[in-house]
Amino acid sequence: MSRKRAGGSAGSSVQLRVALGLLLVIVAMAVAGLFLEDQANKVNVASVLLPPGADHWFGTDNQGRDVFARVAFGTSIALGSGLSVIAIGGGLGLAIALVCGLGPRWLDTTVMRLLDAIMAFPAFLLALAITMAFGTGLVTALIGITITVIPVFARTLRAEARRATTEPFVEAARTIGLSTPRIAVKHVVPYLNTTFSVQLAANFGNVILILSGLSFIGMGAQPPTPEWGAMITDGLQNALTGQWWIGVFPGIALLVTVVAVNLLSDSLPDLRARRAARKARRRSGPAGTGSTGVTTGPSGPAGTAAPGDASAEVPAAAAVPAAALVKEG
Repeated sequence: MSRKRAGGSAGSSVQLRVALGLLLVIVAMAVAGLFLEDQANKVNVASVLLPPGADHWFGTDNQGRDVFARVAFGTSIALGSGLSVIAIGGGLGLAIALVCGLGPRWLDTTVMRLLDAIMAFPAFLLALAITMAFGTGLVTALIGITITVIPVFARTLRAEARRATTEPFVEAARTIGLSTPRIAVKHVVPYLNTTFSVQLAANFGNVILILSGLSFIGMGAQPPTPEWGAMITDGLQNALTGQWWIGVFPGIALLVTVVAVNLLSDSLPDLRARRAARKARRRSGPAGTGSTGVTTGPSGPAGTAAPGDASAEVPAAAAVPAAALVKEG
């Protein structure tokens, strides 16, 4: 069993390093893209459809624009769009989860049925319908994608919030008279940390895919904005005549980004579990001194101790008898 755990831990560590390495390259590309915005949209009729070379690393498109500059600036757009949607959608989803998880049953039931109705539609189709209703464009597409993300966060986190209300540390907080908002912020939110971070990473890749899909069919970012999906569409129009690089490089950037984010989301639970195990070993003290057996706080889904829990407010004297017994033994 220990060998299996060691093998799983090593595999997770390698996966995390690969994910971080890929993300480092992607972020570097995005930063470079911020300085290449003018070059990304600069038309040069003398350099139309040039293949990859020393002057143009990724070649040029049918208007002579540098494909590398467009992919780099498109990376900035993708990361910025993904972070915006995840921050807004994740924040609203967390707020809804706390209200439903700690609120009355009738409110929980009503909101959950509404979210079920929204989630009955595939995320891409719902975002497409919103974009078609309110007009094409990058901003409209991001609003539509945000609406599809909120229920995903809310439903997942609501289940964990409900579970947190049955934990001893929440019951203790209620016993000493803490208000529901204070319990939510101080105790339940730390309990949700692991699940929330995994959802952030997992949905980030979905957001980028949906945005690229909308741009691919002409409903997202509009020309000349160098969004990956729109660039892949341009590349398809030239692929049959041999200019493969126009669509291949944006596709590779999209693939690498989504794979890196998914690898990261898969690695996060194991990473949090290992950190929790190290904290538990440090808390138990050196070998031979024993353990006090005192619970120090709530554990999230991955077993991480949350800061600021109710049990942390218990006076330190409560742990003295156990420590004394250990010393006498």
